[in-house]
Amino acid sequence: MSSSRLIGLLALTSISLSACSDHGFNSTGKENVAELPAISVTPGLIDYGNMTATAEVSVETFEIKSVGGADLTVENIELLGDTSSFSVLTMESAFVLPPGASQTIEVAFSPMGAYSQMAQVLVSSDDPLNPQALVELVGAGAVPELEIQPDPVDFGTGVVGCDEELDVYLTNVGNDTLVISSIGHTSDVTGVFSPLGSPTLPLSLEPGEEAQVLLGFLPESVRSYSGSLVVQSNEPLGERTATIAGAGSYGPDQIDSWEIPEEPPSDIMFLVDQSCSMDDDAVSLGTNFGTFITQLNTYTTDWQIMVVNDDNGCNNSGILTSATSGYTSTFSSAVRNGGGSYTESLLTVGASAAEKSGSTGCNAGFMRPTAMMHLIMVSDEPEQSYGSWSSYVDRMIAAKGTASMVRVSAIAGPVGRSSCADQGTGYDEAVTATGGVFLDICSTWATSANLALLAEASVSQDTYALSLEPVPSTIEVFVNGSPVTSGWTYDSSTNEVVFNTGVPADGDSVDIEYSLPGTCD
Repeated sequence: MSSSRLIGLLALTSISLSACSDHGFNSTGKENVAELPAISVTPGLIDYGNMTATAEVSVETFEIKSVGGADLTVENIELLGDTSSFSVLTMESAFVLPPGASQTIEVAFSPMGAYSQMAQVLVSSDDPLNPQALVELVGAGAVPELEIQPDPVDFGTGVVGCDEELDVYLTNVGNDTLVISSIGHTSDVTGVFSPLGSPTLPLSLEPGEEAQVLLGFLPESVRSYSGSLVVQSNEPLGERTATIAGAGSYGPDQIDSWEIPEEPPSDIMFLVDQSCSMDDDAVSLGTNFGTFITQLNTYTTDWQIMVVNDDNGCNNSGILTSATSGYTSTFSSAVRNGGGSYTESLLTVGASAAEKSGSTGCNAGFMRPTAMMHLIMVSDEPEQSYGSWSSYVDRMIAAKGTASMVRVSAIAGPVGRSSCADQGTGYDEAVTATGGVFLDICSTWATSANLALLAEASVSQDTYALSLEPVPSTIEVFVNGSPVTSGWTYDSSTNEVVFNTGVPADGDSVDIEYSLPGTCD
């Protein structure tokens, strides 16, 4: 090779090497890495072997060493996995190790469960190549372990006032004898959850054995309930709990609806004591009948009226309507005629008259299904029927079919205060029970204002009988679609909603919503 060619080759080689150096392809990279922090964690696995519940806590160690060319900063030491059985004892979790220095970390194992237990220690540092180093931890527990099934103990939704029951099983899923020393419970409402049956304590269960506990649930209202079943035993955890849950509900919802007509029908029955002392009152009633009709027509013209004064309960006036010719004179004559043994026992006569006012009987056609039946009784004596006043009112209601459409009013002697007449006992109670009007017979009772009260009582329905038995606290009342939260009460003895104020008027719609009591299995 010529010298000139050799010189050229050497020059090319020099250029080539220079180019590689410019692009970083040289040995200085390894020298830079050697100057960085580096971590070594040994051993990578710690196996504690088998331990019983009575054994001492087993403590093992691993070493963190700085093996780089710069200080190693350990930023955190964190335990992952089964943190109940394993624990890092070394308090210091962040420190700096110069090159070549090391730190020993203690890790304890005390099995909180049977069979294999596993965890990891994660060591975070500023080693750029290995920022997170792991130490695997394994151990096995030769201990008892309790399992509660089901968990949660969920009763679901039960009926308020009805008992529910669920079986709960306590099983030893460990590998040593389990001794249960206590079985209890907690609840957010006292008495809702209760143990109905449990084994005699203390109770020993060998591995795989189970015991049964019967729990009860009695919801008191519509709401959710929660609690815990608490079991204490010799397992390493000592106390184990299971969630208890349940909810209360009523039966299905019910809606009763009424449409009050613009011209509500009204069936009005007058019964007048024919004793001699009553002559002037009978005359006054006949004289003021026209005023009564005028007041009644402000509510409805769809009325029927009859006078019943005889013992047999049959009318002596015919059934009068707005289309009856001469109904005023007919009425005036009828209220002054009749009588018999029951003339001072008008509830007896009224009950008999109601029973004969359906599709058959001497008063047939008087009682219409959708009409208010209003019995107006006039007497200056107490009611003298043989039975109780309530028995005769019950007969009237039975004949009509619903208590909400029966009303008894009286023009009689007031009870509890002096008057020109004897106290109208019997009448007073019947009026109160049916929501009628009581007028003092010794006053100027035949005024337009008083007759207006009787007219209103003949048509206005302030009592609404529910079709089914409700849970009283769930009753909601709506008039024309708007909720009514006051002015009404529920009478459980008659299963009726009674308006005390704001009585629905002609053309109104009334809806009453409520929940039914649930049926216990």
